[in-house]
Amino acid sequence: MKNVFQILLLLAGIVPFVVPVLLGIYRMSIEHWDYLDWLILYSYVYWPTYIAGIILIGISLAGIIHQKTQEKKM
Repeated sequence: MKNVFQILLLLAGIVPFVVPVLLGIYRMSIEHWDYLDWLILYSYVYWPTYIAGIILIGISLAGIIHQKTQEKKM
């Protein structure tokens, strides 16, 4: 059960990095934004989401590594 929780944390941490890419493609096709302009604007406004994503990824990886080391000891 802990493994599923760690994977969900990892996926939640990856989401803030995937959303700007997907939204940028959408904005390019619908609203005629330049892709780089969109990424810069998104990153400027929503930079805390990147930090939250990095923290979630770090917690998830630390939990996965801790769980793997516990399995090796047994």
